[in-house]
Amino acid sequence: MAIIGVMGSGKAEWAELSVPLGKWIAEQGFDLLTGAGLGVMLSAARAFSTTPARKGRSIGVVPSEAHPQLGFVALPGYPNPYIDLPILTPLPRKLADAPDDALNRNYVNVLTSDVVVALPGNQGTLDEIRLATRFAKPLICVGPASAFEGVPAGTNIVSDLGDAFAFVLASMHAE
Repeated sequence: MAIIGVMGSGKAEWAELSVPLGKWIAEQGFDLLTGAGLGVMLSAARAFSTTPARKGRSIGVVPSEAHPQLGFVALPGYPNPYIDLPILTPLPRKLADAPDDALNRNYVNVLTSDVVVALPGNQGTLDEIRLATRFAKPLICVGPASAFEGVPAGTNIVSDLGDAFAFVLASMHAE
């Protein structure tokens, strides 16, 4: 079963994009992977999880912090309630001042996804877009072009979800 990674803002839901995207992923029988947080991650996972008769799972790569007895524990508020399979990693969130090659959970998000669909977000989303490009993951960005300033040259940016759906399906058939 294919894993579709949905990356985007941890604050803004971009519901006009994330809700139909999460529902479509569920209807296709794919698994959904997010960073297990709020914003786009919550909205897409909620739409995915509440789609009747879905077959896939909602996977969340959960940020953590060190704990003296348990090793690592999820950061407060993670995972959101719509995550079926939380994956706790000891890798940190990428800090704004961290070098581009610093290992962080964005690597897990991107490398685990068969296809990456990026919605508008902030620095973390931009980092995931750059990683998807670096590791040659099928990648499409959906939303206003102005929301994707700073992405690598040649990044596929579309405004219509239908184009994203076609891209995901074509990527699945190309494997």
